[in-house]
Amino acid sequence: MSNIVRLCRQPYLDEQSYANTLAHFEKDYEFLSEKLQGAESPQVRASALSSRAFRHWYTFQLRLTAGGSLDDLAEYLTQVVAAFEQWIEALDAVSESVYDPPFALDDVIDTYVDYLNLLSSAVLLHREDLIPRICALNEGTDYDKSDAVIEDLLGYYLPDRPALDGWYWKGYTPLLEAIDQETPADRAKGMAKFVKGWYKSMKGVAHFWGKHEKIEPDFTPYFGYWAMCAAAFTYLYDIDDSKYRDELVYPKDMIDYARSKARQPVKLVDGSTVLRVLGGQTCPMGGKWFSPAKPDSAQHFNKGDLMPVFDSEFGLTIWQMQAKE
Repeated sequence: MSNIVRLCRQPYLDEQSYANTLAHFEKDYEFLSEKLQGAESPQVRASALSSRAFRHWYTFQLRLTAGGSLDDLAEYLTQVVAAFEQWIEALDAVSESVYDPPFALDDVIDTYVDYLNLLSSAVLLHREDLIPRICALNEGTDYDKSDAVIEDLLGYYLPDRPALDGWYWKGYTPLLEAIDQETPADRAKGMAKFVKGWYKSMKGVAHFWGKHEKIEPDFTPYFGYWAMCAAAFTYLYDIDDSKYRDELVYPKDMIDYARSKARQPVKLVDGSTVLRVLGGQTCPMGGKWFSPAKPDSAQHFNKGDLMPVFDSEFGLTIWQMQAKE
C-alpha cells in the first residue's frame, strides 16, 4: 500500500495523480515567474499573481488531504498568505475599469469557501499572527465586515469587529444557528447538522462539488472537501464533536492539533496584543482580563483558572486580555 493511501485524510486521492498535480503546479510556478518578468500591464501582472496565489492555496489543500504534516502546513501557510498579499498589492495598480475585488464573497461560493477555509486554517494551525493579514485581504472592498460567519470568527481575535445579522450563503445558516444555541448539547447537535449537511448544500452551487469523480492519472481537480470553519468554531466554542468528528468533510486532525497547543495572542498594527477566550474555558495566559458581557468585570486570572460565565444580553461570555508591548 502506498504511503499516500495510508495517510490520506479523505479516500479519493492516489499517489500518481497527487504527485503529477504537484509537479504540474511547479511547472505553473516557473511559467508564471516568466510571465511576471515580462508583464506588459498591471492587469497582466495581477492576473499572474492571482494564479500563483491560488496554486499555493491548492497545494496547501492537496497536502492536507494527502495526510501531510500539520506542523509543515502551518509553516507553509505563511507562503500562501504572502502570495495572496502580493496579488492584492498588485491590484492597486489596476485601473478601475477592469478592477474586480479579490474575494467577491457573494459571487461564487467557491471563493467564499476558499476565504473562510484560509482563515479557519490560521485558527486551527495556531497561526494567530496571520489572522490580521488574512482579514486585511478584504479591507477597502465591499466585502469587508459584510458576513456574519466571517465576522463571528474574526471577532474572537480582532477588536472592533461588527456583530452582523446577515450572511451570503444559506448553506451556512445551520452553523450560525448552532453557535447561537444556549446549551453545550444544543450547540453540538446544531454543529452536527451543519457538518453532515455541508457537502450536500454545495451541490449545484459550488464548482468544486463532485471533482473527485474527475480525477485523472495526470491531474486531480479535487483538492479536498473541507468544512474547516466547523472545526474552527468547534474549537473556539469548545463544542463536543464526538457526534460528527468522523464525517468526511470535518478536519478532525486539525482540531486535535488546535486543542493540543495553547492559543497565542494576536499582535495588532498599533503594537498591542489581544487574546480572547470563551467563558467556561480555562485561562490560557495569566494577566488582567475583562468581558463586555458585564460592566466592571476586569480582574486578574492565573493560567489554568476557569473563566466565569455571566448571564447577559450579550449572549456568550467572551473574556479579553489586551496589552501594549
